[in-house]
Amino acid sequence: MFTNDNTECSTKISIISQNKFDSWLAKQQLFTKNWCLSNNFKGEKLKILKIPYPDGRLNEVIIGEGQNKDLSGVSKFASSNKGNYYISTKFALCDDLEAQKAWSWGNYNLRSKSPKNLLYVENKKSLNFLNLYTNSLNFSRDLINLPANEINPVSFFNKVKKSHLFSNFHFHDYSLSEIKSNFPLTYAVGKSSNSQPQVIHISNKKILKKDKPLVIIGKGVTFDTGGVNIKPGNSMRNMKKDMGGSAIAISLFLLANYLLKKTKIVLIIPLAENSISSNSMRPGDIYSSHSGKKVEISHTDAEGRLLLADAIELASKYNPNLILDFATLTGAARVALGEDLPAYFSNDENIAKKIEKLNQKKLRCWRLPLFEPYKVKLHSDVAHLCNASLDGMAGAITAALFLKEFLKSPVLPWVHFDTFAWSSGSILSTKGAALQGLDIMIDFLENNYH
Repeated sequence: MFTNDNTECSTKISIISQNKFDSWLAKQQLFTKNWCLSNNFKGEKLKILKIPYPDGRLNEVIIGEGQNKDLSGVSKFASSNKGNYYISTKFALCDDLEAQKAWSWGNYNLRSKSPKNLLYVENKKSLNFLNLYTNSLNFSRDLINLPANEINPVSFFNKVKKSHLFSNFHFHDYSLSEIKSNFPLTYAVGKSSNSQPQVIHISNKKILKKDKPLVIIGKGVTFDTGGVNIKPGNSMRNMKKDMGGSAIAISLFLLANYLLKKTKIVLIIPLAENSISSNSMRPGDIYSSHSGKKVEISHTDAEGRLLLADAIELASKYNPNLILDFATLTGAARVALGEDLPAYFSNDENIAKKIEKLNQKKLRCWRLPLFEPYKVKLHSDVAHLCNASLDGMAGAITAALFLKEFLKSPVLPWVHFDTFAWSSGSILSTKGAALQGLDIMIDFLENNYH
């Protein structure tokens, strides 16, 4: 997919911003000017134009970036063209690395691992990063895209354990009885399935008591029927992607380990399948977390937050400098922001300001408030709290407030992403697995934890 060997004859791809189109056009030969005019190309997003030599051979490819650094055209071209290429961003708003990452995204294929094309990368350091970036994202996208009869808690766990991507990390293994006692809420969700719940608990270095690591958490519900409160058929259709948060967390862990050489990082992914059986949890059941916080189940389809609660309690024991979690948690966040813009919550204003600074360059997520008065919606007469509000209001906020209750301290720095992890192709050029929130948090960590 990427190479720094340019012995092959490579074709130039010029990415052209709509804002810089006139400047670019003024420098072109008459043939190119007329070709653009004939094809009505002005640098619009997703617009791709192949410019031939007079004898018909391909001379150059130009791809529109639109007015706001939209690189979906690069992904689209990479997904459907073979050959050897190199990219020029001289008249683009993006830089080379952003364009190369878009190329990586478009080159993905679920069932075939042979690259369709090669892109020349001059810098060896960039080449190393791009190869890891590609392998990490492809691994995560496979997890989301593969059907639930192939990806269940046990097979998910084994895929990670056996992958060369994780060969140099420290694994903490749990027996089923240890999961039942240390992750009781995860066990409550997963006990209804024939595929037993699992927990992925990894660190990139040995963690000492004095350390304050970065902890990354992902929701790993490999399929969500909704449980006894069963989902309608159309809502269940793509619930193989309900472990999308864990897939995002995996890529972030791998990339953060590469970029932050001295940072100690922990990855925690509780895994369960929310099935329906005689052993399913029911509305009105009460379960205790490991710390003894009692949760009344008001709705069995609010199961993902139970897994995250277990993981947050474990993460809190590390006294981390940041807990960062990703989850396909609520339909309410999708109603508010749509499928492509993830919601995030944070209890730390300094961290939120840094994320917003990145959003000013390119909007990639949107903050929703931890509005404490809504905590009353989670009130239980028989437990510390309910797992969900049933009034249909502020679902994303009440879910975040539920998670906040499991922090050891309310001021422990924490960021929660409520993401969709899926694309219908409306913005991305590819349908299926999407890793919303990943790139902005890579930038955040690289800027602030280097």
